Formats: sequence, C-alpha cells, structure tokens
Amino acid sequence: MTTRLWGEALRRFGRHGSVVLCYHGVAAPAADVDPGSLRVSPDSFRAQVELLLEAGFEFLTVAEFVRRARGGTPPPGLAALSFDDGMDDNHSVVLPILRDYGIPATVYVITGLIGMPNPWLSPGAHSRMMTVEELRELAAAGVELGAHSVTHPDFSQLDRETSLREMVESRDTLERLTGAAVTTFAYPFCKYNAASAAAAREAGFDAAVTCWERGSWDPYELKRPLITGRDGIPSFVLKIVGVYLPLFDNRGARIARAATHGLRRKLRRGSE
Repeated sequence: MTTRLWGEALRRFGRHGSVVLCYHGVAAPAADVDPGSLRVSPDSFRAQVELLLEAGFEFLTVAEFVRRARGGTPPPGLAALSFDDGMDDNHSVVLPILRDYGIPATVYVITGLIGMPNPWLSPGAHSRMMTVEELRELAAAGVELGAHSVTHPDFSQLDRETSLREMVESRDTLERLTGAAVTTFAYPFCKYNAASAAAAREAGFDAAVTCWERGSWDPYELKRPLITGRDGIPSFVLKIVGVYLPLFDNRGARIARAATHGLRRKLRRGSE
C-alpha cells in the first residue's frame, strides 16, 4: 500500500475513531545507543504528524482528550500525542516541531530523574532527562505536564498505599517546581492493577494512561498505541486503527499480509 492509501485508512478511521499515542523521544536513530528503539527520528515524527493532520485529526493534550471523552468513548477525529519519562529531546527536538505545526502534546515526567542522565540510553547517546527550567519552558509553551511517578516502579506489583505515595509525590513535586497544574498520570512500563487504578482516582487525577495492548477508554486505564523507532508508516497506521500485530519473528511477512488484508476489509466496510 502506498502512503496515500495509508492516509486514506487514517481518514476513514478518523470518521469514527480517536487515538492517544505513546512516544518516548525524538532523535536521530542510533541502534548502538538506543537498543530499544525508544526514540523516533525527527523525519518519521514529522511524517506521522503530517499524516494525522492530512487525515483531519484535531490535536489535543491528554487532559483535554479526557474532558472531551467525558468518561467514555471519545468523539471521533481526536488525536493526543504523549511522551513518557521526560527525555531532554522532548524540549530540544519535540517542542520546536510542535511549534512548527501549531499542535499541543503531553509529557509525563519521572520526578526522581529530573536533570539526571538518561538511564534507558547508553552514555554514548549523550542524553539526559529534562531540567526544571526546560520543563517550565514546555509548560509555558502550552505543553501539558503529567506525572509519571518518582522512581518508575512496576505499578502492577504495588499495593494501593505505595501507588498512592508515588503518584501524589510526583504530582506535587512537578506542580511545585513548574507551577503547572498536573491532572493526568502515566503508569510506568504501562503496567497497573486494580489497586493502582483506584489510587489514581483517590489521588485526584482525571485520568491515568497505559499503552501497548493494555487498556480501554476507561479514564484510569486509558489505552495508547506505543510508537517506536521501528515503526514506519504502515505499522504506525495499523497500530492506530487496531489491526497491528508485532512483526518480530520469521512469520513476519505472513502476519504483515494478514494485517494489511484486515485493514483493507475495514476500508471496504467503511465505504459500504
């Protein structure tokens, strides 16, 4: 399928669907320093944003997306970009791109790592987490800041009390340092349990987001397709429309064909 057809798939999806996307960083690809492909190249990120814009999506922060959804299925044609962890390229690379397109985004910050070396990339990446001043500049530019815990634990293994402490402390620290209102939370590793979802409600968050195959439109387990440096336009679109399957083994070509056929069936049904 050509880029034009992938764009048409997004346009048809946008007539009845919406999406919150999960990113981590945007920087030039380098497998030796980013083995997990957490960062998307600037060119790829721009292409993804442009595809959504051309498909007619309205861009919102996660907080606004949740308000528009009103606790249920969101109205069609909405897109929210979110970035987990608080890497420095969210300020140096992502912010200028957001300004170029005039769109908002949400950044989820691990408060215990503010200004520290980036623990997910090798030292050769020369990457760190954003400083307080950089976070303030994001907030001043209209980027929503969200809480992402203090220590980045696996919330699926935590009790309610520990979950609540991580959530409240990270939110309060972020609000104190930046002066921004923090109303949404992102589960580290996208993992959570009933106790942590209850803790997010108790802490007063309007929503808590997860990612990958987890979640729903429940505001305390809000689903987000995870976009990585491995995603070209085909997998980007397949993840958004919900027919993506990982292409990580020797069955990849067969799986890709099946996923593409599934997408074409959706397109045919949409035109009937």
